[in-house]
Amino acid sequence: MNNSATTRMISKIALEYNGNDKGTAIAAASNFLLSSNPEQQYQEMKTVADRNSKVKKWALTGYISPPTENTKQLSDEELTEISIEALQKIGVTDRNQYRLDIHNSTKQKHIHFVVNRMNIHGKCTVKSRKIGERFGEAVRQICQERNLKTDVEIGIEKKAEMLKNLIQSLKCSNNFDELISEMRKRGFLTELSKNEKIGISGMRIILESDINHQTERQYKPGYKLSEITSNLKIAEIKNIFELKNLLIQELKTQPSLKEFRENLHRQGWAMKVQYKNGFRPNQINQVHDIWIKRVATTTSNQQKDGFFYKKYEGFSLSAIDGNFQNIEKLINATAQSSVFPASSKNENVLEIALETVEELLKPNYVSQAEDEWWKKKKKFKR
Repeated sequence: MNNSATTRMISKIALEYNGNDKGTAIAAASNFLLSSNPEQQYQEMKTVADRNSKVKKWALTGYISPPTENTKQLSDEELTEISIEALQKIGVTDRNQYRLDIHNSTKQKHIHFVVNRMNIHGKCTVKSRKIGERFGEAVRQICQERNLKTDVEIGIEKKAEMLKNLIQSLKCSNNFDELISEMRKRGFLTELSKNEKIGISGMRIILESDINHQTERQYKPGYKLSEITSNLKIAEIKNIFELKNLLIQELKTQPSLKEFRENLHRQGWAMKVQYKNGFRPNQINQVHDIWIKRVATTTSNQQKDGFFYKKYEGFSLSAIDGNFQNIEKLINATAQSSVFPASSKNENVLEIALETVEELLKPNYVSQAEDEWWKKKKKFKR
């Protein structure tokens, strides 16, 4: 359940807001208040609060908002019980004044509270230190006891769903506009933040159904990309779009595999083909994946590992590109057209053909592990 609690000085407006909700508020509970009128209730609370001159922010205000699936399960009485129990866990006693009201004017039912931190004897029973954190923990504990989803559990589920849809949308998008459009089809709004120096610098993803257009108070919905995952950065997404657009341009001319590899290399990218069961000369070889990485001139400008990018391998095209089959067909066609039958009488022709295929298909770079293996092998031969 989403929740909030904060200490502050209030006016009668706070109690009027609680008891109104566009005329639809339902009074859920009150304690040590003689009047039912919000203005008079404020005067009663203020009189008690003035008994302790040391505490300026004498009121505790906040809300509990159960998710839609929990709202259907909870009656108004149960929601009220949960709220009072949570308030008791942070110091509210049966001697503190409070008023609780259920609001239904928005699409999601929620309960608001206004509590006097001073009990009727003038003693402050609700400490202000980390009040929001403590109240949230109290609500989560009660939810677990009642087998209700907590705000943390709901957040984890939403972030996982956002990441899943972001990955799928990236695969079929070539720029940020297409990404925003694709995410919108899936029920998510994507907000981009920009920086004068680097352009797009951040992203926030919002589940459309979480946006409440009816409430006057605006709560920032959704999660930043850094809150959804610590592995995927905006810089990596930019690199993906750069690479995908480069591939689109290069494939327009329908180049040979050799031309394709050379063109990529001239623009700072190296390509490696990964075959099913490894590459076998003189046989039809099926492509398993294609890895493309930036050509680093020094170790200092090597791109670091990311969500998609592997430092020693690069980007897996099958992971980032929904049109991976286009390049796969190009490579398969080249490999198959270069195969000669083993019974060929012209051994010189066969030898040249095999060398040509191997030259076309061999990687422009090798992994660090493979490089170290060759060094050890050469050293052992000496």
